[in-house]
Amino acid sequence: MSVRAATAAVAFALLCSLAAPASIATAALDAGDATWDGSQPPQGVFFHWYEPSFYTGFAPRTQDPSRVHIELSRGNQVRVTLVVGETEIDAYLDDLEQRHEVYQQLIDTKVIELSVNRQYELFVQRLREVDVSGAIVARAKLGRDGYRQKSVEILSTLNPERVFRIHIPLDTLAARWHAALLAADLASAAGRLDAANAILPGRLNLTELATDADASLSSAADAARSGDPDAPAFRSAAQSFLERTAAGHYRIVGGFVDAIEFTAIYPAGTVDATTTYNGERLPDFGATGVWPLMRREQGRGITGMVDYLSNNPGYGFIPLLAYQHAGGISYNAFHNAGVRCQLGSTSFLPKEWNKTTSERDGKPFQNLWIVSRGPTSHGCTRLASGHMSELRQIVPTESEALTRIPTFRNLPQCYDVFDLRGDGTREVMGVQYYLAYKSLEHTPVRAYISNRRDAFYHWLYGDNVALGEVGRTRIKSVPVCRFAGRKALEAATLRDLPLHEAKFTPETIQFYRIKPASFESARGFEFNREIRKIGAGHPLDRKVLFLK
Repeated sequence: MSVRAATAAVAFALLCSLAAPASIATAALDAGDATWDGSQPPQGVFFHWYEPSFYTGFAPRTQDPSRVHIELSRGNQVRVTLVVGETEIDAYLDDLEQRHEVYQQLIDTKVIELSVNRQYELFVQRLREVDVSGAIVARAKLGRDGYRQKSVEILSTLNPERVFRIHIPLDTLAARWHAALLAADLASAAGRLDAANAILPGRLNLTELATDADASLSSAADAARSGDPDAPAFRSAAQSFLERTAAGHYRIVGGFVDAIEFTAIYPAGTVDATTTYNGERLPDFGATGVWPLMRREQGRGITGMVDYLSNNPGYGFIPLLAYQHAGGISYNAFHNAGVRCQLGSTSFLPKEWNKTTSERDGKPFQNLWIVSRGPTSHGCTRLASGHMSELRQIVPTESEALTRIPTFRNLPQCYDVFDLRGDGTREVMGVQYYLAYKSLEHTPVRAYISNRRDAFYHWLYGDNVALGEVGRTRIKSVPVCRFAGRKALEAATLRDLPLHEAKFTPETIQFYRIKPASFESARGFEFNREIRKIGAGHPLDRKVLFLK
């Protein structure tokens, strides 16, 4: 078979897979045994009562909003992918060291007193184990490239199974895009947008085509029709299009498309409502489409910024990131679990979880933060408290940059299909987290389903899941969305894809008490925000931190 014939066959197969009708699932969200198994510790955060906290994990930060992709999808999880560039790599170890130094200064000068847990001590221990300080001292000796390599090694060690080195052969990328261009409906705006994003599916995330990008797409399509994938004219057109649209985040080096990505997948609670799709009842998402993060202009706390802190203790004094004004002082936002499960009186909690004591003071805990992976909120997107703190760590420090981050919210039936490793394997994104409960206002009232994996997945996915062991489970019918302008639109239905089940990342936050001011005062809130901004690219305000 000739190269052109093989390309045509690939294009025809692609069209067939995209056009396949969706099968009907009927069992999603059906009630079943709701007894929770307490044989394992809960995935969550124990605490006594509401106090402020700071992040003690190892996620990288960027000051470039174009490097962050945030996507909510069916399965009730949020994927956050950060393309880690040279600036982020160069700053990573310094960020860790600066956080350590400033945290310790705050402790030594008695500005803060650590309380409840010992996540800070574990943070310091891990920095010593990977020798962050030693790597920084050796920077000049290692040279620029050697230091970057060392930084990426430490980044990967501190964030296992979350750092991916993308290394796609340009030949492979060109062949796939050649087939996609031949199969595309380039006469329609939707077809052109799909064709453009097909050069790096799930990574380019264009929502519209600028005039120059549209012209570059036309040139590439002409070259595809007149030559094979390895024809110099097509290779040149493909490379030109990628360089024009990828903002330098995915570079062509030595015949490969290279990048380093940090990807976190968080279980998420969505609006306490359901919707119906092909006879199947699914969790509703409230707002769908593309929603940039926005400043909080209304509220009972200090306003004017994106990283708003509510004075309602139910939000745990952890920043909220709003994306939709819901009227008056109400905003729909990413925020923490928003619900505390009182130990001893939350009926569905296993009795084993009620006996846990603090590793710092030995006292029995009173409350547990666990996010419900299902319908639960008034309209917001709830993340685990530690994951919300981590998301705040990943994104830029200042509101001006935060407002330039779009968040992608699929239609409730649409899955997030992503080639996580860049090796051509498309997978449905998921996470190993099996807790879902209903709440009234800020009080949890009943479990939706057992926290055993099989029962939970049948509740979450209905009969659309073909269960196997972790790594061997598949989703049968996979609707996917395109994002055009501000809208999410169902674009295609794929078939029989593996379910990627990311490990649940433990929540790394350290509770503290602030000494010079009440943490619920204006100065306390300013301190809370500033301690989360420590690192490269942010001029630290030591006065706000009571260090000046």
